Amino acid sequence: MASLKEKWTVGARRLFARLGAVLAGWHITADMLTLSGLALHAIAVPVVVLGHFTSAAIILIVAALCDGLDGAVARAGAGTTTAGAFLDSSTDRVSEMLISGALVIYMALHDRWYEAVAMLILFGAAQMVSYARARAEALGAECRVGFMSRPERVVGLILGFLFAGWTPFGVSFLTFMIYLMVVLTLATAVYRILYVMRQLRAAEQEPSSPE
Repeated sequence: MASLKEKWTVGARRLFARLGAVLAGWHITADMLTLSGLALHAIAVPVVVLGHFTSAAIILIVAALCDGLDGAVARAGAGTTTAGAFLDSSTDRVSEMLISGALVIYMALHDRWYEAVAMLILFGAAQMVSYARARAEALGAECRVGFMSRPERVVGLILGFLFAGWTPFGVSFLTFMIYLMVVLTLATAVYRILYVMRQLRAAEQEPSSPE
């Protein structure tokens, strides 16, 4: 599973690096793409609430391209900055909140309370996945483990939207994807917490070097 994710990540980065160089040559900045991605997520909110899932998937695909390209454009242009990285990570959280909230509203309006609760759990677990990495790196630990990070959740939701009318398991494929992502995201959050705890405890037990 980890090797599959690494191959996907490396391949996507190579493609985005080429596209980023082209966009940087057109004087498009990383912040432009970051804010465009956020705006597209905001546009997708009423589309999701109204249940136009195919249209929502198309909007999210374009938004995902913006999110994936902002770092590549920064590296191809003036270079990455801490301010840009902070803006990117902050807007990622807001974007995820917008789509999760829209899905909760849609499910509630259609009396699909199990899916509504599942989306709330998924959003909370997703924040723990992101927080675990941010806090670990602030403490000097490495935390890139686990399968269900934000790119995988975005892909999962897009697939769920695209095939929402399909019922291969007796439920909507969107419902199936929500439940699957809840399980995998919770597992990723727990795994990251345990992984970081082992690193920090091992570091604390190392004997201090003599002066």
